[in-house]
Amino acid sequence: MRRLVTIILLLAALLPVWAAHAATLQEGPLIVEYAAEDADAAQRAMKELREAAAAFAPRLPLGDQPVNVFIAPTVAAFNRRTPGFMPGQVSGVADPERGMITVKSPRLRGARADFLGTLRHELVHVLLARNTKDAFLPRWLNEGLAMFMSKEYQFATPMTMAVMFFENRLIEYKDLDWAFMNPGQEMEFGDAYAQALSLTRHLYKRLGPDRFWQVVLGTRTMSFPDALRQYGGFDVHDLWGGYIRSLWLVVLVGAMASGSFFTPISVLAIVAWFSIRRQRRKVLDGWARDEEEERLRDLVDSKPPLMTWEEAIEDDTTYIPGIDDEDEADRY
Repeated sequence: MRRLVTIILLLAALLPVWAAHAATLQEGPLIVEYAAEDADAAQRAMKELREAAAAFAPRLPLGDQPVNVFIAPTVAAFNRRTPGFMPGQVSGVADPERGMITVKSPRLRGARADFLGTLRHELVHVLLARNTKDAFLPRWLNEGLAMFMSKEYQFATPMTMAVMFFENRLIEYKDLDWAFMNPGQEMEFGDAYAQALSLTRHLYKRLGPDRFWQVVLGTRTMSFPDALRQYGGFDVHDLWGGYIRSLWLVVLVGAMASGSFFTPISVLAIVAWFSIRRQRRKVLDGWARDEEEERLRDLVDSKPPLMTWEEAIEDDTTYIPGIDDEDEADRY
């Protein structure tokens, strides 16, 4: 009798959950599960997923395996499916290997939240898992591609990159993937996303769409450094050096756009970049005697040499967020 009562109570507890999540939509391998109050959101989600899958198909085909999207009707339901993240930290999470995506219902998000953009972002993670090898594709490029293909440029605006530079928060390449593994460190976690998008856009602009996708899809059979050498013609060290050289122009644009160009730290930082080109270590050693300029020295990487303003303007590989964010149909 006690066992029967236990079973009845358990079924009673689960029944509301089943009832709330019973509705589904399906088109081919795309499946959307939702609560009754999210019927409109489910229709919009299916339309977005269908269109995104078609747009991405030339580079990242969906295949026949199902993609299960769960629209969480409550915060508790979302948190149960997204362990490892702090409450409110993310609005969508993908389990790419299993083809599962969990997103918050639009009812649980702010008025300016991009529900459809989140769906596209998480779908890209699933598609990358199906068309590359997770062990070979760097996490920064995985996340950068998800933002890039979803046009989530707000993560790496010129002002964002300028502040990261001025505050010495740029993450070294060797540490960038690890920054995504520690979501409890909020500033570093956000910086990792911004830098991943910025670096992905730089790589795309440097290679062009065809060579860029050869590198990405080359990670089906080889590591990213090997794919970069084979299809891109340079190595990770060259990628990172070129990215750092291009950042000073991004920082300059960000400083001017934010209205902070003439603050002391902005002026000192820009002057330091040019001073390195002229006087290298001699100037930096002289500045080391002053406490403020000692802090500035930590913001500046003296290697490799910098480009002139004219060289930077003419350099096709320098990606400037907000300026170079035009629609690029050939990215897919």
